[in-house]
Amino acid sequence: MLLPTLFFVIVAIVLIVLNSKKGRHRTGLKSGAKQLAAVLPVILIAFMLAGMIEVIIPEEFVKQWLAREAGFRGVILGTIGGSLLAMGPYASFPIIASIFAAGAGLGTVVSLIFAWCLLGLSRLPYELGFFGPRFAIARLSLSVPFCLLAGVIAHVIELILY
Repeated sequence: MLLPTLFFVIVAIVLIVLNSKKGRHRTGLKSGAKQLAAVLPVILIAFMLAGMIEVIIPEEFVKQWLAREAGFRGVILGTIGGSLLAMGPYASFPIIASIFAAGAGLGTVVSLIFAWCLLGLSRLPYELGFFGPRFAIARLSLSVPFCLLAGVIAHVIELILY
């Protein structure tokens, strides 16, 4: 976490300096503070959920269904779980990280993240309304194999490297 933090600090400083020359740095900082105030409660709750998930998931369940030993079963569950995560990255990633910390395999976690990005079934009603069922079916038909394939590739990499 240190490198991403340092990167964002440097980018923020550069942007503040650039905007201070134009007199807009205060407006940018106020806007950022408003955004932080809006998402901070969600982030705090997500981290609490992540901690609870990490503690509450039984080791036996993780080993049987989510760990490297689960193989393709874990990849399928990761794909299903990721498609059901209906929240932004500030809430999803702490939860996914806690599942990983609880012992989930690399393939499971990669398929979970891919499904969260590509499937997002919470978007389906909007997609159907704006683009119609043919588009939704086509997108899902393309996305599901990619999620599964990514999980399988990650699982094989985990088997080779670890």
